[in-house]
Amino acid sequence: MPIVDMKKIFLFSHQQEKDTVINILRDIGVVELVDIKESNEWEEMKSLLVPEWSADAVSFYESLLGEVRYCLDFLQRHFPLQKNFVQQFAGAKINLTPAQYEDYISRKEEIKAVYQSCRKMDEKLTNLRNEETRCHNLLQSLAPWAGFSLPLEKVENTLRIQMQLFTVATDELPSLQKSLTEISPDHYLEVVSSDKELTYFLLISLSEEAGVVREALKESGATEISFPGIAGTAAQAISMLKEKLENIQHERAELLKKVEDLINYRPHLMAYYDFLEDERDKKEAINKLAGTKTSFMLEGWIPLPLLSSLEKVLSEKTETAFLLSRDPKAEEKAPVLLQNGGAADAFEVVTKLYSTPSRREIDPTPLMAPFFFVFFGLCLTDAGYGILLSLLAIIIFRKIKLAGMGKQLIKLLFLGGISSFIMGVLMGGWFGDLVKLKPLWFNPLDDPMRMLIVCFVLGFIQIFFGMGVRAYQDIKAGRILDAVFDQGLWFILLIGLISLAFPQFSAAGKWLAICGAIGLILTQGRSQKNIFRKFFSGLVSLYNITGYLSDVLSYSRLLALGLATGVIASAINTMGGLLAGSIVGVIIMIILLIGGHFFNLIIGTLGAYVHTSRLQYIEFFGKFFEGGGKAFQPFCKTTKYVDIEEREA
Repeated sequence: MPIVDMKKIFLFSHQQEKDTVINILRDIGVVELVDIKESNEWEEMKSLLVPEWSADAVSFYESLLGEVRYCLDFLQRHFPLQKNFVQQFAGAKINLTPAQYEDYISRKEEIKAVYQSCRKMDEKLTNLRNEETRCHNLLQSLAPWAGFSLPLEKVENTLRIQMQLFTVATDELPSLQKSLTEISPDHYLEVVSSDKELTYFLLISLSEEAGVVREALKESGATEISFPGIAGTAAQAISMLKEKLENIQHERAELLKKVEDLINYRPHLMAYYDFLEDERDKKEAINKLAGTKTSFMLEGWIPLPLLSSLEKVLSEKTETAFLLSRDPKAEEKAPVLLQNGGAADAFEVVTKLYSTPSRREIDPTPLMAPFFFVFFGLCLTDAGYGILLSLLAIIIFRKIKLAGMGKQLIKLLFLGGISSFIMGVLMGGWFGDLVKLKPLWFNPLDDPMRMLIVCFVLGFIQIFFGMGVRAYQDIKAGRILDAVFDQGLWFILLIGLISLAFPQFSAAGKWLAICGAIGLILTQGRSQKNIFRKFFSGLVSLYNITGYLSDVLSYSRLLALGLATGVIASAINTMGGLLAGSIVGVIIMIILLIGGHFFNLIIGTLGAYVHTSRLQYIEFFGKFFEGGGKAFQPFCKTTKYVDIEEREA
């Protein structure tokens, strides 16, 4: 069975063995813990049991995690980890032996020292960055005044005169000068610099004329400029600021050298982070328990095939642990674990990204897998690309330790490469037309209508298959009439309509279509109480024919993607052929062919995955699959940064 049967377990043990039991459950990773305070049995047990509480311990580990995360982020910000092409997509962890891991997590004081060093250096770098920004802003402000020879501290008002620096819009300067001449004949205005937008000038006027001068400046939109705290001329200040910026650069370089010295602690930090996260998870697990002064109880879910192994481990490693189990109750939402064998396992990732099936549903993965396999190949339709895709999947699988959905996705790409190879051989695609091999079937570029018919036929097959699965579900649930009326009559109508396209079957097809339509009109409104509503509901249901038609038309995307891959590949080959007139041209041609075909492979693979998945989600799953189940999430040890090598027996 693809959906594994679940058992509800209740584990009782002595308080002294609580940590032992938690470690056992974490190590074997087969139990999904349930917060006992949220279970159906809690109302009956809360008078006897007290919830376990380890919030302080969780907060303690969260605090330590925050410090380590800060250090890792700080190092990554200044000296990012370099990842190869494969790691960019699949991620990477560092491999540690058990001895290395134990050594790292035992040196807690070093981590504290690293954290304090990171804090200090980050604070210094931040201060340098702020000072650098201030200097750059000041340099920008002083630049227009570089030719001003008077020391800036001398620009000040006295009892008799007003001496100030201003900026004004360049086109406003003539009118300002005219106004100042009229109201303050004895003023002095010196233009220091000017550009298209602003003019920078010094204005000296009598103090007794300050009011009228201020009004004139206000009307022209002039803005007063000051440089408090700066001594000497603007040119001298600019020189000093540039020297200061050089000192900041030097100081930053020295600090970054010290930061670089801390990179050696990155594996240490990574290992310690995973250790802390594991400890935090164990403390959070304790929050889901309840107990007395001497004993505790936990509740959880376990796959039925693994129940006996858990009982065996508990009996071997504990003295007081006692395990009870039962089947899920009807009202309980048990978690769902999919367990498909063979090649179907790779296609679970497609189902999981849509929804987890409920435990009362059929797992659609093995039903969908053959269609996904064929459709993926039709979207690429190139044997050369198929070989490269499968080889790339093998390289990723061997280079990177993957698990769960990541591992399934790589297996899916490997199978997609095989499918693409098969379709390429059948339809003559070898890096477009780079390799001239005759197709075993036909070339879609030469006969696109034939390819379109193939896509529509495959679409009809999958849609009918989905309807058949729904009919099976209805019959299994005892809803035989629903299967006959909601699926059977649609089968009759659609088969009749299809038969009309073939002259030899058109007569029979006409009567099948009529019978199917009449049956739908009479039955699709059966839930209505009023006879007129029954009739009109049945009549309106025939409009769903357009839905089936649009579903079938959606399969034309297989043709479009397949042709696009072939046409782009052929265009790359043509461009490469135009360059092969010289040695340099041949080198450029090789680079173009490799880069172009690799790019086409990546884009084609992405399109094949997305559009093939869409056909499953909309056209196929929509016929029978509802989902909404809760995926099984066992309490287990997970790592973010490190992989610990298995101990030798």
